[in-house]
Amino acid sequence: MNPYRSITAAATTLLIAGATACGLLDTDPPNIVGTEDLDTPAGATTKRLGAISIFALAKDGDFQPVGIPGNPDPSFSNDASDGYILTSGVLSDELVNPGFIPSRTEMDLRITQPTTAGLGALYQSLHRARAAAEDAALALETFGTDPAADTGIPEMYALAGLSYVMLGEGFCSGVTVSRVVDNQIIYGQPLTTAQVFDTAIARFNTALSHPSLAADTIIRSLASVGLGRALLNQGRFAEAAAAVAGVLPDFLYETEHSTTPAALHNGVFEAFNNGEFGVFDQEGTNGLNYVSAEDLRVTGDSGLGADNNTESWFPSKYPSFDASIPTADYLEAQLIIAESELQTGAFGPMTSRLNDLRAAFDLDPLATPGNLDSAVDLLFTERAFWLFLTGHRLGDMRRLVRQYGRDPETVFPTADYYKGGLTYGNDVNLPLPRRESNNPNVPDPVNTCLDRNA
Repeated sequence: MNPYRSITAAATTLLIAGATACGLLDTDPPNIVGTEDLDTPAGATTKRLGAISIFALAKDGDFQPVGIPGNPDPSFSNDASDGYILTSGVLSDELVNPGFIPSRTEMDLRITQPTTAGLGALYQSLHRARAAAEDAALALETFGTDPAADTGIPEMYALAGLSYVMLGEGFCSGVTVSRVVDNQIIYGQPLTTAQVFDTAIARFNTALSHPSLAADTIIRSLASVGLGRALLNQGRFAEAAAAVAGVLPDFLYETEHSTTPAALHNGVFEAFNNGEFGVFDQEGTNGLNYVSAEDLRVTGDSGLGADNNTESWFPSKYPSFDASIPTADYLEAQLIIAESELQTGAFGPMTSRLNDLRAAFDLDPLATPGNLDSAVDLLFTERAFWLFLTGHRLGDMRRLVRQYGRDPETVFPTADYYKGGLTYGNDVNLPLPRRESNNPNVPDPVNTCLDRNA
């Protein structure tokens, strides 16, 4: 059995599984562990498991049923972050807020402020994820019994890279990467969006250069898809396709959840189960037809939101508290290659590749588009439906603006909001939280971004 498919994780660790998960989660609360215990092979392994847990919370959410985002109950939560999937989804056309939390409405309306509740919690969660993964990689390299054979090391670099990718896709230009050295904060300089992706690429390349990674390992495929995603964000389409060419056909790397304790819940499912997030068909005119398409990849049912007033539609992609959530898979690799074919004008091969994926779901084949605009529409719609609620859509919408020259107001929800007589703003990303103004390198403590461009 592959060791990544059967891990008993301590504390509130969330297992990252392979294509089939068969391990159980040990959910006993841990005691505080001293440095003398962590600076050992067992301690390095504990750091790895902790980094997996923190990454899963940052991506999938640390959702509290009736809590205000960013205001954690110490007995329940880390950061009380909604997580990247939900937060990026509500800014994009995937999700809306049928609940009663004003901060989520601000994000949904494309008017997020540096002081918006929950923004700082998400930013902190993603930075905790990248820092924990980098620290775990160093611990495994330093204290592991056989670092050259330990696939946990490239796994940690890959998770760090994915954390940077989410920071780059979700936030404005100006993300800072600070570190703690000898109990002192070393404040980072603001990075442009391109520099954030450069940092991610460096982490993935470090992972892929590790001697433990044979061609058929799950972690090689994980780092390869991560690298392809980062290169795609930089418009390096041919390189992205080359990066994922060797990804295993059965590859799946996912975060696993549990029914108990609450800290291990699937935060995306819990949000829908409580009516806090939902879907509005063709949101703001430009949104995709997630509901009316009646597509097998995006299923759900209507219901009443948490405000007990708003009719919404709640996806069933994650049907329970213990449902797993994909992080990367073979399907994403194929979509990356399809985009490289689009870039060369090979619309026929692109469509054939997309139809191969659809055939496995018994979906009708697509017709080959006749021009670039329709080919772009086709590919990005397929990406939206295949990657629904996995944290990819906001980055794709930004790329439609940045790489394909589309007006943001033809891509993002716009005009009249679907409830409350409100009007959409013009955000295409999230600002840095106000707390980041404590960093003396941030040029403007009020407008924390270098710019708000896509």
